Formats: sequence, C-alpha cells, structure tokens
Amino acid sequence: MAVLVEHDKRKHEILEKALALFIEEGYEDVTFQKIADRCNITRTTLYIYFKNKREIFLWSIKQLTSGIECNLAAVISDHSLSAEVCLKNMLNIIVDECEKNQQLFKVLLVYFIQLQKSGEDPSKRVRRRVIRMLHMLNTVIIRGIRNGEFKQQSVKDINELLYSLIESAIFRLAILGKENLHETRDILNFAVDSICKKSSAPAENQLHRNSVH
Repeated sequence: MAVLVEHDKRKHEILEKALALFIEEGYEDVTFQKIADRCNITRTTLYIYFKNKREIFLWSIKQLTSGIECNLAAVISDHSLSAEVCLKNMLNIIVDECEKNQQLFKVLLVYFIQLQKSGEDPSKRVRRRVIRMLHMLNTVIIRGIRNGEFKQQSVKDINELLYSLIESAIFRLAILGKENLHETRDILNFAVDSICKKSSAPAENQLHRNSVH
C-alpha cells in the first residue's frame, strides 16, 4: 500500500510540474526529456508513469479539471445555499479558474489546432473533459426547478446557455487576450437571474465569488 501511495504522489507531482512547463513553453516546444529534467528524474523513470508527452499533457489537464470538480461538489453539498446562489457560486468558481489559467488555454488552442489537422474532432475531447461539470450544473438547475426557485424551462437549454457563455469567456482569454472576465461574470449572473421566478435580495447576501479554493 505504501508503494502505491508513493507512486500516486510521484505521478501527481510529475503532472503538476509538467503542466507548468507546458504553460511556460507551449505544447509543441515541450519534450519528454524536458519534462524529465523539470521533475529531476530520468527518461527511463518517467516512462514508468507515462508513455509519451501527449499522455502527460492530457493527464495534467484531467488533474486540473478534477480539482475544479471537487470545488464545485463542495458548493453543491452546502444545502444552506439556495439553488440560485449555489449556481452563481459554481459559475464564479469556473470563471475564477478560467482567469487563473489563461496561458493554459492558449496552449490548448495550439493543441486543438494540431488535433484538427490530424483529422480528430477537438469538440468531442472538450465535451468528454467537461461532462462532469455540466452534470453538476444540471443537478443544481433541476434542484431549482423542483423547489420552485427557477422557472419551468428546458434544463438542457439552460445548461447550453451557461456553457456557451463559459466558452465565450475562454475565447476572450485565449484569443482576444482579455486579462479579466468581469463582463462574463455579469452576463452569467444575469442569465441565472433570468431563470429565477423572482429576484431574491437575501440570496445576494449569500453570494460570494470565491466560495471554494
């Protein structure tokens, strides 16, 4: 068991350091050897954990998104929050992470362009990576409809609206070079307000942008 724990710990450290390297140098310029050097291990040791650079990159993204999912789950489990506040706090967490990882999105853009050139569909990969996040948003939207906070509307349509706004936020960061997403925060809050049956002043007092870190 101790060996397994040590293995997982080393893998986690490799992924963190590799992700930082990808952000610094870009996907194309990073090599397997550079990752090994950054981790102060040999290529042979690195092969024990991963078979190539692409696998490391994908796992490092997975580790990052898993951390975000844990933060979202913590908000959902706080049943003292209304569905409205819960949803707004979750969206703020997502926007916070987008802002913090602006450079990563630029790296991902290059990676997706490479995938597209090779004949793969980047949108399918993105959807697979965010499917749990979308499911969590669905959970809160359904909760709000059932308890009467939200209007009786298509859960799928609401989720697609929120997701499209998040996608546009990433576009602003990666393509337009925006450094903050204040406008996106306002639009997302407006979108949530639009599905509420009525505005709740006390709910605003529960809302905080940095719910979980």
